Amino acid sequence: MIMTSGYRPPLTKKWARHGWGCYVCLVTTVASILLGADGSTAKGGNSLSLRTRADESRFLSQRRSGDVIVIGGATARAESYARTPTALVIVSHTEPETLHLNPQSVWWEMSPGDAVRKAQREYGEKVFTEGGISFLRALLEEELVDELRISVSPAVNGTHKVSLQELLAKYSDVVKDQVEETTFYTCSQLIKQKK
Repeated sequence: MIMTSGYRPPLTKKWARHGWGCYVCLVTTVASILLGADGSTAKGGNSLSLRTRADESRFLSQRRSGDVIVIGGATARAESYARTPTALVIVSHTEPETLHLNPQSVWWEMSPGDAVRKAQREYGEKVFTEGGISFLRALLEEELVDELRISVSPAVNGTHKVSLQELLAKYSDVVKDQVEETTFYTCSQLIKQKK
């Protein structure tokens, strides 16, 4: 179900009512991904060509709200992470060449799921993850993404495509918002898979 802005979430253990009708989300792990209109997650080797002004503004604002940022090795090599507003964990099987560029960065050789759990123990519960679709899928498989934030730009003809509907279907609550040419989806209440 996709709701428009102004949606009131159900009161569950992840949400708490905070006076005057405001709701505070007690989310611990937020994953963010940028897609082109055709589902592209990269163009020219990274996401720079997919970005819009609205996406970049919202993305930077959201990034400041976490205790730690956890990214995949491919993302670390393709994107600029020389400065971050908080600690940066790079998850990779090999030491990233860019590790030395950010004094707040560390390298962990482990699975994305193990890295998120370790980051929560060492840095705080508010983990913000960024990465490609493989990194995101690994976290979704372990049901570790409390909130998924998807930005869809008008860009097309990129690579590493994913189905927007496939991602949205993993959550029971989806809020859609349009800012200029960018569509934002905030997905919460992950639908647990039967094991």
